[in-house]
Amino acid sequence: MLIVNSLNIDGFELNFGWTYIYPLFFVVAGAVLLGSAVIRKGGRWMIGTFLLIFGGLLLADRFGLVDFTFWNVFKLWPLILIFIGISLFRGLHFLTVYSGSSKKQKKDRWYAFSEPKKNDATFTIGDMEKKGNWNLEPMNISTMVGNFYLDLTDAYIPDEETEINIRSLAGDVTILIPGEVEFQAKAAAKAGDINILDEESTGINTSLFYKTDQFETATKKLFIDIRLKAGSIRVDRV
Repeated sequence: MLIVNSLNIDGFELNFGWTYIYPLFFVVAGAVLLGSAVIRKGGRWMIGTFLLIFGGLLLADRFGLVDFTFWNVFKLWPLILIFIGISLFRGLHFLTVYSGSSKKQKKDRWYAFSEPKKNDATFTIGDMEKKGNWNLEPMNISTMVGNFYLDLTDAYIPDEETEINIRSLAGDVTILIPGEVEFQAKAAAKAGDINILDEESTGINTSLFYKTDQFETATKKLFIDIRLKAGSIRVDRV
């Protein structure tokens, strides 16, 4: 159409056609990006969705269905909140706790979450509180919102390496450890405060690492990894 217009052919007006053509650029680009993101399970799905909606509204305006011009793009700001919400929900295992007995023999490393094995105990909870006499097993905890209170002072802790991994969007985490048990703790929060024994860290994007003096030589030891979006973390010895 640009070529035909440049040839100055009588009876051809690009202005009318252009108002319908340029919205198609946004629609096609958005569809391609969104389709690629769906197929690859990733990619620029946010941009693709935005362009598809934006171009679709422009086309709807051209056909008299809605009143929407190019400069009304700022009216689409609520999409930002939707995209943020979807991003927070993606990849989270909601209120699911995996408790298993797998052993890890490597030292000074942080283990990623693994899917529960067939013989793992799987249960859903909000807040979690464990105290008194109970058996500690490797724990992978991932929740949307929840408070965790783990009192290990009277718990049976096996004479081996035991992992405690906690991920939560918001909540408070408290872990009490017997004085004779060695541990290595790594804690991080996008916003909140962290207290591990006598060390503290507070604010935005805060983190703290702590390792007891006899951790390397101990056979009974804990690997603790806690990550929150917002909340407080406390790890203490009793």
